[in-house]
Amino acid sequence: MRAVILTYGSAGVHVPLLESLVAEGLEPERILVVHNPSLPQEPDPELLPGCEYLRMSHNLGYAAAMNRGIEHQLEREGELLLLLTHDARLRGGALAALLGAAAGSDYGVLGPTLLFTGTDEPFSIGGLTRPNGTMTHRLEPPRGVEGVAPCDWVDGGTMLLRAEVPRRVGGFDEGFWGYCEEADFCLRATRAGYRVGVVLAAEVDQDPGGPKRLGPWSYLMTRNAIAYAQRAVGRRGSAFVTVRAVLQVLYAAARTAVRGIGLRPAPAIEPWSEAVGTARGCLDFYRRHWGPPPRLPGAGDMSNVEAPGGGGDGG
Repeated sequence: MRAVILTYGSAGVHVPLLESLVAEGLEPERILVVHNPSLPQEPDPELLPGCEYLRMSHNLGYAAAMNRGIEHQLEREGELLLLLTHDARLRGGALAALLGAAAGSDYGVLGPTLLFTGTDEPFSIGGLTRPNGTMTHRLEPPRGVEGVAPCDWVDGGTMLLRAEVPRRVGGFDEGFWGYCEEADFCLRATRAGYRVGVVLAAEVDQDPGGPKRLGPWSYLMTRNAIAYAQRAVGRRGSAFVTVRAVLQVLYAAARTAVRGIGLRPAPAIEPWSEAVGTARGCLDFYRRHWGPPPRLPGAGDMSNVEAPGGGGDGG
């Protein structure tokens, strides 16, 4: 097995993850760290001796940066690829449980049970796609299922792939840039005949990052969710998610107004960021603008998305 860890920023959030992988028996030489810098002159992240390293020119988002790591590791021997983001924290025995499930099944894509960091509260026990094309996280294991629970998709923060899957169906859709690309990847894998599931005994701590970057998150989750719904169930899916997005914009705009005139003692920037991001995401889906998010309010920790010399990668 080989691993790809996607890092962002210079805070060293990835170091405990590196140490835990090595402690569970993965040799550093089989770990590749792919770095999305949050600043143009950001120093390289700390590595363990033996780890390989790829630095991106700027913040390429999840899809493109992870694809670079996958391409690099596919050139080397190994039947399995473990994909991780820097904030994942594998609990004791999680790696062994994932590898054991892969060895004893025909699943092409596996994920762990995700828990909110430091708690026993589930964040995701696999992703499901509803008949209307919307996505949801399963929060309880299915009854009567032990070992691996089938699902429609798993979260991109921790994914174990058979190397043949990306070789056959390709990597993540780089037009998505970030968010929903893992669901799209699993959809293509399923349609190619591979199974997707969650290893119930493998537990990993992870937290959603949306609140840290509400404007871009709202934009990407809207644009990409419409695209995914259309790919999953057709035009009725894209229509449903579009109508839902319009209602979200109206609701967020109303919350902005209520806060702006002082009826609620809370900053108006939060609902305003959601309203602008959602509206722009909906518009850009129909304009076929892909790639990184535009400049939006509530950008939070999202930065350095433009290529050196100006101009984004897409859209």
